[in-house]
Amino acid sequence: MKYLFAAGGTGGHIFPAIAIADEIKILDKDAEILFIGAMGRIEEKIVPANDYRLETIDIAGIDRSSIKKNLKLPVKFAAALRKSRLILKNFKPDVAVGTGGFVSGPVIYMAQRMKVPTLIQEGNSYAGKTIKLLAKHAEKVVINFDETEKYLKRKDNIVRFAHPIRSNLKKSGRAEAQSAFGFDEVKKTIFIFGGSQGARGINVVIEKIAKKLYESDMNIIWQTGSTDYEKYKNEFSQMQDRLKIFEFIKEMDKAYSASDLIICRAGITSIMEIAAMGMASILIPLPTSAENHQEMNARSLEERGGAMVVKQEDAEKNLEQKINEIFSDDSKRELLRRNARMFADAEAAVKIARETIKLAERRGTQSL
Repeated sequence: MKYLFAAGGTGGHIFPAIAIADEIKILDKDAEILFIGAMGRIEEKIVPANDYRLETIDIAGIDRSSIKKNLKLPVKFAAALRKSRLILKNFKPDVAVGTGGFVSGPVIYMAQRMKVPTLIQEGNSYAGKTIKLLAKHAEKVVINFDETEKYLKRKDNIVRFAHPIRSNLKKSGRAEAQSAFGFDEVKKTIFIFGGSQGARGINVVIEKIAKKLYESDMNIIWQTGSTDYEKYKNEFSQMQDRLKIFEFIKEMDKAYSASDLIICRAGITSIMEIAAMGMASILIPLPTSAENHQEMNARSLEERGGAMVVKQEDAEKNLEQKINEIFSDDSKRELLRRNARMFADAEAAVKIARETIKLAERRGTQSL
């Protein structure tokens, strides 16, 4: 069977697709898998690094900061449709899977036009416009949150499985992980990150309270992203015994395992990794996320007692207080951990892989 994945733009769209593809390879030893991503985006590094073939199309999302920059989008979209059609025609997939990012739009739309069975995986609480459009004609729509269903007109093709995470993300012993960062394991540890690219809004707030946190005898792991790395590494060079600053952390499982509290954005992959690792967290949603989906993700977790949410506009005033509140109450921190863990499902990727294989097999049977 041949499996096509359309995913790109951020790790939050790419890693779920890779997790599903990894399970397909286990279940279907002869599987042929092709990824389609956006030209010049992070998938050009991530997908080949995970041993999958990648083809790219030239496509971009709507730029909300400038109307002028969007004038060429119709022409670009038309070209992306033509390129998607060519790739589909040459690869001849038995099923096409879209896990999000603007690349999913033209690829899955064209797959549906060409009568290729499609599966859409939507991890976010809020289903965006592209998902709403594509979901009408998809054979399966996999949602992560119950509330996502209310945004979709068609109901008979919906199934609910947790958002899949990387299979290599495993929690290790706290003492071992603390040692890897050179920390005294007796002290409480905070892990701060803003996704693979960093988050300027979070970094600015942490810069203002980092000294106080350090003086409170806490360990701090801070992934700043490439833009702010040199600035903060120099600024806090005298605190490097307990304030560890990184441009990028490849072994996220070690950082999670060493930590007692996570502070991060509310992208769905970050949320589901926190759930899988059973972590207490303070989520600071990206205020400019499309249709405010990050805050919706965060509130879905908060309403079930699985996280605390601080809006970016309030973070400078409230974040330090929230950190102290969690660290002063072990029972509260444990409750956050336990409730977060309820969102996770270690079998999510394999469950979605099985649904994908079923669609591919049905297609294969019909073509005989």
